[in-house]
Amino acid sequence: MSANSNEVDEQKLLARLRLGEEAAFRRLYDRYSRPIYGNILRLVRDEAVADDLLQDVFVKIWEHRENIDPTQSFRAYLFTCSRHFAFNFKRRLRLEIEVAIQIARGYVDSDDVVVNSLDAKETELLLQEAISELPAQRQRIFRLCKIDGLSYRQVAEQLGISEATVRDHIVKANKFIKDRLIQGGGYSALLLTVWLLAAT
Repeated sequence: MSANSNEVDEQKLLARLRLGEEAAFRRLYDRYSRPIYGNILRLVRDEAVADDLLQDVFVKIWEHRENIDPTQSFRAYLFTCSRHFAFNFKRRLRLEIEVAIQIARGYVDSDDVVVNSLDAKETELLLQEAISELPAQRQRIFRLCKIDGLSYRQVAEQLGISEATVRDHIVKANKFIKDRLIQGGGYSALLLTVWLLAAT
């Protein structure tokens, strides 16, 4: 089938979608779900989150189907929507991370969050203990990346090692610390675990 025929076929599907035809929606989902999922996964780097966001994108498509313009590129529209959902997720995640770090460091009063000060202190202690148990080089790399906020490239240049080595240390450190925080439990421990996974 030629590119022109594909375009016409898609425009017909979109016109049917606008009328609420579920079969047209299913065909469009089958056609685009895989590339859209890949785009979301590239942005959020978590398969479960990517699955959820993919569904959110297509729920939005269905709910706002009457606003779709069949003459415009549906693929481009989907990619724009998927980026929007992924960036919003990362923005919310960053806010949760900031709260978690503030909780762990005692910067937020217990009346302002759903966790008491004892939980915050215990989480901070768990985090510091877990970091201190890392091998010296891994601990240094972890602190530079996760605490000081340096990029993998900056850390690699500072320590005279490759970015791949930095990434390998971070992945291993994350796994070790995540396991320790999960074992410790608590709301702030959970959010700190998310923080560890956010910038792998």
